[in-house]
Amino acid sequence: MPSAISTPLEYPQGASGEAVVVLELTLSAGGDVTAANVLEGSEPFSSRATEAAKRWQFQPATRDGKPIAAKIRFQVRFVPPRDVEEPAETPEPSKPPTPPDQTGKAPAVTPQPAAEPTYEIVIVGERGPIRHELARTEIARMPGAFGDAFRAIEALPGVVPIVSGLPYFYVRGAPPGNVGYYFDGIPVPFLYHFGAGPSVFHPAFVDHVDLYPGAYPVRYGRFAGAIVAGEMAPPSYRMHGEWNVRLIDSGLMLEAPFADGRGVAMVGGRYSYTGLVVSLFAPGVNVGYWDYQARVRYELTPHDTVEVLGFGSSDYTTYKEKTEVSKDDGSITTIEQKHTVVDINFQRLDLRWDHRLSSGNWRNALMLGRDRTGLADGNINLYDYMVGWRSEYWKQLDPEHRFRAGADVLFESLSQKFSDNSSVSESSPPTNSGALPPSGTDMPPSMMPGMTPPAMMPPVMPTEMPRQQDSSETDAARLGFGSRRDLSVGFYADMVWQVAPQVQITPGLRTDLFISGSTAAVGVDPRITAEYQLSKKLKVVHGLALVHQTPNYLGPVPGLKSSLSGGLQRAIQSSAGVNYELPAGFSSSLALFQSAFFNMTDLLSLVQLENTNERRNQTSGDSFTSLRTTGHAYGLELMIRRSLSRRLGGFLSYTLSRSRRFSGQLSGPATTDRTHVLNVAGSYDLGRNWRFGARFMIYTGIPAQVAYIEAARHPPRTPAFWRIDFKLEKRWYIRKPDRWFGFNIEVLNTTLNKEQLTGSCNAFSCKYDEIGPVTVPAIAFEGAY
Repeated sequence: MPSAISTPLEYPQGASGEAVVVLELTLSAGGDVTAANVLEGSEPFSSRATEAAKRWQFQPATRDGKPIAAKIRFQVRFVPPRDVEEPAETPEPSKPPTPPDQTGKAPAVTPQPAAEPTYEIVIVGERGPIRHELARTEIARMPGAFGDAFRAIEALPGVVPIVSGLPYFYVRGAPPGNVGYYFDGIPVPFLYHFGAGPSVFHPAFVDHVDLYPGAYPVRYGRFAGAIVAGEMAPPSYRMHGEWNVRLIDSGLMLEAPFADGRGVAMVGGRYSYTGLVVSLFAPGVNVGYWDYQARVRYELTPHDTVEVLGFGSSDYTTYKEKTEVSKDDGSITTIEQKHTVVDINFQRLDLRWDHRLSSGNWRNALMLGRDRTGLADGNINLYDYMVGWRSEYWKQLDPEHRFRAGADVLFESLSQKFSDNSSVSESSPPTNSGALPPSGTDMPPSMMPGMTPPAMMPPVMPTEMPRQQDSSETDAARLGFGSRRDLSVGFYADMVWQVAPQVQITPGLRTDLFISGSTAAVGVDPRITAEYQLSKKLKVVHGLALVHQTPNYLGPVPGLKSSLSGGLQRAIQSSAGVNYELPAGFSSSLALFQSAFFNMTDLLSLVQLENTNERRNQTSGDSFTSLRTTGHAYGLELMIRRSLSRRLGGFLSYTLSRSRRFSGQLSGPATTDRTHVLNVAGSYDLGRNWRFGARFMIYTGIPAQVAYIEAARHPPRTPAFWRIDFKLEKRWYIRKPDRWFGFNIEVLNTTLNKEQLTGSCNAFSCKYDEIGPVTVPAIAFEGAY
């Protein structure tokens, strides 16, 4: 009779109560799970158990001393987060289990063989920090997300979109440049392809995505806003693959074990042919992207695993211009030239070693990276070469204390190359001259760089900018132009402390040293979260943190990083929330938040405040009188959800917020301040493996441009925008649950609504500029084996 070796699994977020799932597992002679079918149990527990079962390993059953294949019944019992007795030490595995999560999630209890061929796993859910989690099943079924984990973030509370359909947003008042993006602990400049493209990771590589809107864990740092963290899916140690073909791109993922299951290799990627679609309505314009991911993992010993992870992404936009040239003989010939608007790419290579402890884990990793942004037909190229190292450690000291600590170092070499070999100076800073198509070029508004989301705008710098604290540094250098070397060193630690059976607090401290050229700064970031389990269904959550970040004037532009001139940005983040488990599998959360920003570099909001006639007269035409501002954001977040993995699932997400900026005599709402943001979505299993889902989203307008400072404090707003997305999918199973093929039809903004993105008002009327409709249809054929 086989016995289980390792069973990593966690309690589903949003679920409530205890639950039992009985699985029928088919085991190979090597102890791998080749099939998992649900015999008893309900969602979302059955899906979580089935997905995790594919990663389990067992001591093989034997007959006459020889390993044989077997089929067994396996029982999994889920226990909701509450005071539980710490599991006993588990036996050492003989195959590589999934490494414990460095965020400190409690490992599962190894099942003990019973008298009958039925086993039980007790899943102990640890009450983690304040976050919103999206599992892969929910992401795949969310209408308007196109199956992309990071695009689904838009629907979560606290998230305020800049433009409908484009995945760039403010989170609790923090601009896109102050939102940190991570993939399995590795910092990346952004998570989405240019414009309305998908995420830069194949969905098969992403297990789930966490949004930490504030008071995020100390293992993350150096951002004065939110953290979006994608966690990599664990390998299944079996030969399988996934594929999909859409109107705009195709993707593929393959996984194969080797060395008798001690190792596994996984590759994936996506390539677009968007230019073929765009050319139908904008001849001469080409928008394209590609990405890749690869990993190789090998078990050196039962305690040690090494892994190599590499990934990269590239985006580009080009257009063709026809010019008539007169010859000497008086004839006219037409010359066609190809221009590059923008060319962005980044690469990462991560070499990691995991050492498993009896009740903990220690990871060391070396990271190599390269970011590049090319502008103006390649005449301007921004580079950032980086080398990083990080060490992460956690250990369960006793049933009441879990200790987590780590350190990370990042060295960056920044440089810019210009085709004319000219130096960057304050009198002649680089602009995006040559990057924009000339007037009359047939280019759709949504593809024009001027309409690019602010988070991805090419750097356009004013001809004059006031100096900050360091008068020896030019304004161009202050914004990031000019070669230099940067070094960031961080140390952090926290303690998950079960103070009482129903009370858990997590105090933590992070310290970062920033060195940029000849300037240095130190950020000391204390934080604390507390959770009170008032009853089986009611929980109260609090969070408080002080965070620091280097300046970031222009958002996440790969290869460009602002200097330390003017000092670090600072933010105080606080929130208080209530989570309550509703009947019929529904869960709810209500949170109040407040964030204060100091020495902030939100250039987009300053443009809104500074761009008044009265202010322009006062500054004699100067573009800005200050590059720093303070800010205040506060609001309410509501989430009611029933897992989309159920036959009927859905959610309601609502954000009521206000984000304001203060700069000298100027004060008023941030440029992208939206008072109300509402998402309502549902998904229903129609039977015979058909599923239909729809999402309704509406948000109020942003402040319009006004002529006077007083009016800027309470300006009129652009009209509200709403849209409806839908998704219809069908699957045919060759062998449940892992061999299937199917198709889905998905449309973002089915209603073809246009959005009033900007507006200007005087004493008599307002004029608004429209964009769109930003409508993205997708027909995808996909499958897995």
